[in-house]
Amino acid sequence: MNEVIAPAVEVPIKDYRGSIRFWHWANALLISLQLITILFQKVIVNSRSAVPEFQQAMSKANVTITTKQGGAFAHIISERIWDWHIYFGWALVALWVMRLGLQLTGPSNLRFSARLMEILRRYRLAPPADKSQAGKILFAKTTYALFYLFLTIMVATGLIMIYEDTAFFGPMHHTAEEIHNVTMYLIIGFILIHVVGVVWAESKEDHGLISRMVGGEAPNIKA
Repeated sequence: MNEVIAPAVEVPIKDYRGSIRFWHWANALLISLQLITILFQKVIVNSRSAVPEFQQAMSKANVTITTKQGGAFAHIISERIWDWHIYFGWALVALWVMRLGLQLTGPSNLRFSARLMEILRRYRLAPPADKSQAGKILFAKTTYALFYLFLTIMVATGLIMIYEDTAFFGPMHHTAEEIHNVTMYLIIGFILIHVVGVVWAESKEDHGLISRMVGGEAPNIKA
């Protein structure tokens, strides 16, 4: 007997609990702050460009500094920015633990893994007319799974870099840093895809998506 299900596009497969919404926006804020610190590190206080600017600024006050002195000044600023990067990183670790806790202890039907498997099942069983739309839903949820993987890698490699002075993590530092940097670009790619996808869904077929991610899903009220 063939299994009969409702079309995948008509089945609610999203989670708008307050804890998930908090995690989503807090995570977005922290990742943005992390990227800003990287921007400052790589561009604004880059010694090749910053030191000449320091020297020029000091010369206007009739103070002359050497390239070495300017480099030391840039290094101090860079270290301060790196400290903030670490603080934000620890906050991301806390959010990662929170998300893991929600996955392990939340309602079984709302856990990400369960919803992903359900979406995959509905994609396989969807009739040809609904296959394309079901595929879009599956693609979107798969990108979220990749994002969680990228975030896990970022947290793990970040912790290795923080504890680089230990005997255990020290030899891993260079490899962890390379993986950390590559994963950062993958997360940036996800963010771009995510933003485009949300805007497209909001304007085409899922009106109110952003509102639901801010205020939650309105309860069904029967007259």
